[in-house]
Amino acid sequence: MTASAPLPTGTELLARLDRLPVGKPHRRLMLQGGLGYLFESYDAVLLGYAASTVVALWKVESGLAGWLLASVFIGYLIGALAAGLLADRIGRRRVLMYALLVYVAFTLVAATASSPGELILWRILSGIGVGAEATMIVPYISEFLPARNRGRNIGNTMVFLGFGYILAGLTAVTVISPSPEPGWRIACVICVAPVLLLLWWRRTLVESPRFLISQGRIAEATEIVERFEREIAARQELPPVPEVVEPAAKPAPSRRSAIRQFAALWAPGLAGRTAVVCVLWFAIQATHYGYGTWLPTLLVLKGFTISKSFAFALASAVAQVPGYYVAAAISERLDRKWTIVVFLCCSIGCAAGLGTATDDVAIFCFTVALSFFMNGVAGPLYAYTSEIYPTATRATGMGLASATARVGAIMAPVAIGYLYADIGFGGVFAVLCGLLLIGALVLAVAGLRTAGRSLESLHAQPASRARDDQPA
Repeated sequence: MTASAPLPTGTELLARLDRLPVGKPHRRLMLQGGLGYLFESYDAVLLGYAASTVVALWKVESGLAGWLLASVFIGYLIGALAAGLLADRIGRRRVLMYALLVYVAFTLVAATASSPGELILWRILSGIGVGAEATMIVPYISEFLPARNRGRNIGNTMVFLGFGYILAGLTAVTVISPSPEPGWRIACVICVAPVLLLLWWRRTLVESPRFLISQGRIAEATEIVERFEREIAARQELPPVPEVVEPAAKPAPSRRSAIRQFAALWAPGLAGRTAVVCVLWFAIQATHYGYGTWLPTLLVLKGFTISKSFAFALASAVAQVPGYYVAAAISERLDRKWTIVVFLCCSIGCAAGLGTATDDVAIFCFTVALSFFMNGVAGPLYAYTSEIYPTATRATGMGLASATARVGAIMAPVAIGYLYADIGFGGVFAVLCGLLLIGALVLAVAGLRTAGRSLESLHAQPASRARDDQPA
């Protein structure tokens, strides 16, 4: 492009972005985002693995133990809401960077805690950083990926959650179990070191072109799209696009208050979508974290040794990885909506089997299978939520969905702590099955199909016309 040539329109830029094959710049973003998910899942599950030993060391009663397990999710809730609002106002990149700094600072402080109350406080504050980071990764990545394989690539990014669970399990077995008291503190420090390296690597992150276009910053968006085109063309022999020489004047972006940003999610055309994702996220994440954080302790209460419960939980963490891959692979053919429904139904069967199993082999098999399906659903779930909102409200919508999930994640560990004495092991899993059934039914009846459609096409028509009768 010469200095006198006009800049392309936003629509032209988005078409060019969607036509690109997934190349090195996309894979770099997915790796940087995936590593963020790895540290999120490591942090979230680590205290669940250590709970049985921490509770014993500090003589924490079961009700307070539930709050200890839920404390990080209180921070997640605050971080998710704040990140969604900020990212739709100041950009995705800045939120991703600042969130990790918050996490690093308070995770190091948490390693010095000497009482349950103190640990709960630092876990809440570190959770704000994790919640903000986790909320923004998929909306950010999805705004770069082409429609034809967006679901598969987001699912592949979610695989890193499984690696985080495996890392947490290995840490529990090798660091916490041999020496519980200093072990969990050392684990916090181990987790922070690679996050600092990730922060250094992320200094080259670019802003989302879709966000820039929504703010009227066409010249900046053009530069980023052309950078992607040149990098991919150099490796795949695509026609290169010349560099922007002279930027155009920046139109003034529109600003909305926080209240109006949230109100936009409940406007005609989006209210139904928002209600569906809120119910879905609450049901799935309440079940996921209620089950995940309490599993080692529930197994101990059921009569297993600490070492054996850790080994079972580690095996379930390993089972997550193929779950992510399988769900990502079929979500482009079966669609995100129906992939989620199928995996939830399979999770219900596994949870019911685990709740009624009596011998070690059956408990092991159902634990592994439940982990496969419950975690495999994450990729299609994140992709689906990021797709159903327009650019101007995508991060806020993802933030609200994530915050709703954190409410479930807070309530479930606390509720299980109080209810276990009354309803027992089987009763806990019956409640979890009921939550999953509600989520599956709501999505099946009122959800949208999104696979293979550009982000813009999903918002170019009324929601009533974008249901299952629309081709994927």
